[in-house]
Amino acid sequence: MGKYKICFAGLLIVLLMILLAVGLLSSENHVYRWVFVYYMSYDNDLNVHGSRILSELEKGIINDEIAVVTQADFNDIKCMKRIAMYNSGGKTKRKELSVKSENSADANELKKYFDWVRSNWKAENYCIVLLNHGGALDDMCKDERPFGEAKKNNKLIMAKWLSGIEAAKIIADFNRSVDNKVRLLFLQQCARGSIQNLYSFTDTCQYLMASPAKVGAPNTYYARTLQAAAKGPDITGKNIAQNIMLRDKDYTLYILFDCNELKKLPEKLKPVLDSFVKPENLKWPKECKPLFRYEDEEYYDLKSYFQSLSRTNGDICDKELNAFFDWIDNELIVTRRLNDKSFDKSWQSGLSIYVPSDPSQLDRYDFLPIYKQTNLENLMRLTFQ
Repeated sequence: MGKYKICFAGLLIVLLMILLAVGLLSSENHVYRWVFVYYMSYDNDLNVHGSRILSELEKGIINDEIAVVTQADFNDIKCMKRIAMYNSGGKTKRKELSVKSENSADANELKKYFDWVRSNWKAENYCIVLLNHGGALDDMCKDERPFGEAKKNNKLIMAKWLSGIEAAKIIADFNRSVDNKVRLLFLQQCARGSIQNLYSFTDTCQYLMASPAKVGAPNTYYARTLQAAAKGPDITGKNIAQNIMLRDKDYTLYILFDCNELKKLPEKLKPVLDSFVKPENLKWPKECKPLFRYEDEEYYDLKSYFQSLSRTNGDICDKELNAFFDWIDNELIVTRRLNDKSFDKSWQSGLSIYVPSDPSQLDRYDFLPIYKQTNLENLMRLTFQ
């Protein structure tokens, strides 16, 4: 019996050594200082950038302090992949796992991904990045080929979008499940910096980064930002966001928000809205030009729109607006960086607002939290009286 025990113990030791050598134990049991969680739904024209981005992310893994996990959807219409990259034994390892679904715009698939991250990738800090196009107010992560069967992906099938509010709920649940360790959520998509969209993400992270304008691709921050996170024992979500701003070249304007302050948006907005809704109708601020357009939707710089609306209607809200933007500039916005010097200076408040251009759009997003907790919709109605 003693010989059998010795043989079994020897086999167990050999097995453990093999597992450690290939990284199967170290990747899932190791508690990383940072895990970067990417959602790369590139089943569209951004597909050409996918391999390059993964390569740059891999270059950023210089020690076992960080790991990168990515759920990627490309144009091969076969399946999505979960790609894990980490350092084990001084070498960068890469593991890939196929996901049956091809639909990266399905909120259920996003949830499954974050459940997998929570179960397999332990960290002291998380940084989450949602890549892809931004569309209408609640549209994220465009998937042009959502079906695994090629015949279904024809011109009669419209591209699918992931709902922003659904994504926010899933990430907020993940954040709670990891004891609020999501230090930074980066919405790396065009025009996600509207107050209607941002407020949906208040419970997802400590710091939230987005842009009210266009964001390009493939972006240039990946390797050096991850290297900085790997080297810096005291690096924070704020530091990572600032590093992205400095290293990236493919954007116009990035804004970093404090989510504890973002939760106060309804109460800070209330005096402004109360002043605006006193009249029976409001004259439209004709001199105010859109900052961003998507199909039939228009987005305006928040400060330009509110100030123009007040000025057009006899300066009815100047005092309240001064207090509101003082809070935005000194409390809500942690840092901002302009990358395009030709960008209109009147569009640099850091926030945008979706404004219905037709009465038929008034109820389009009444399910969003900001509309449920403020009378913002009433203000919009008054401009059509």
